[in-house]
Amino acid sequence: MSFVDDIFAHHYPDRKLLAEAGFRREGDGWTLRGQVLFGHFRAVLRLAADTPPVFTLYDQEGEEYTLIYVESANGEFVRHVRDACATWLTEVREKCFEKRLFTSPQAERLAEAMRVRHGDTQDDPWNGRYKGHVVFRKSGNRKWYALTMNIDGKHVGRPGTRCDVLVIRAGGQRLPLLLERNGFLPAYHMNRDSWVTMLLDGQVDDGEALAELEAARTLLEGGPAASASAWLVPANPKYFDLEAAFAADEAILWKQSTAIRPGDTVWLYVTAPVSAISYKCHVVETGIPYEYQDGNVRMDHVMRIRLEHRFPPAQFPLKSLAAHGIVSIRGPRRMPPALLQELEKSIGDTESHGLRNSRRRRDTK
Repeated sequence: MSFVDDIFAHHYPDRKLLAEAGFRREGDGWTLRGQVLFGHFRAVLRLAADTPPVFTLYDQEGEEYTLIYVESANGEFVRHVRDACATWLTEVREKCFEKRLFTSPQAERLAEAMRVRHGDTQDDPWNGRYKGHVVFRKSGNRKWYALTMNIDGKHVGRPGTRCDVLVIRAGGQRLPLLLERNGFLPAYHMNRDSWVTMLLDGQVDDGEALAELEAARTLLEGGPAASASAWLVPANPKYFDLEAAFAADEAILWKQSTAIRPGDTVWLYVTAPVSAISYKCHVVETGIPYEYQDGNVRMDHVMRIRLEHRFPPAQFPLKSLAAHGIVSIRGPRRMPPALLQELEKSIGDTESHGLRNSRRRRDTK
């Protein structure tokens, strides 16, 4: 990487500020002209879509001065010119560029969610050499479980474009199911037996993407949970009346995240105006084909869940979940162990109380 690449690593032009900073439209891009070292050199910075900034320096005779890019050129004058160019470029960057680790807004949202939930970190081990390449690392062992990339669309069936993708650890058992879904493709630049590519173009919503990241993270803990997992899943009463559905049948169909498996437990959090964990359900069956789409919900497969327990709204409201690091529930997520223990204990206490009352009634007969 050149010193210019280092200056602009993870910085992207803010189009609204370019003209104010002195850039002018030229063809499909923007160009800024200026002077370095009190007019002894003429500087030109060109910006074009999907390519790094291009910096060119000319001397007073109009010849391009390329020694600034030669690493072995360490003479005092060349270093002086290179430092002056770096100062000029840094000033330009501060005026009209913004710093972003990711090139995809969806990737930004997913990364923030994993930071809040687990304290996981994201970084670019290539120091900006590859645009949009950022790894997701598990807190503690620092191992990767996902990687964002900004790649040539030809690699994902979209030639002539640049595409943001998320490459995720998936494991052999879940891969076939994922590859049947819209927005999922064989892994790019990773082992296709254990990784999968997800398009960051909105086909996969944030809730489902987060569920896949949670599942990928779990693989680093020793495998895809041969044991059952517990999930916290939102349910919007504006779109579906859960109480009426469970009154009609204790087993119902529900939109499925691909990471959820038979035998898992789903804890349904009913959103406003209830805003509380309201139901514990057992996952009976997954991967049931089911085509449905309206302005609010899209489904192409569902799972069958069976009601096991109801909670009164006042028992586990949203405000009580903050102690477990949960301030909002926008999509399926794994249940924090401490909260799961608290929920199970409350069920045990309820059952014990019911058994004691039953014995009292029997003894009084």
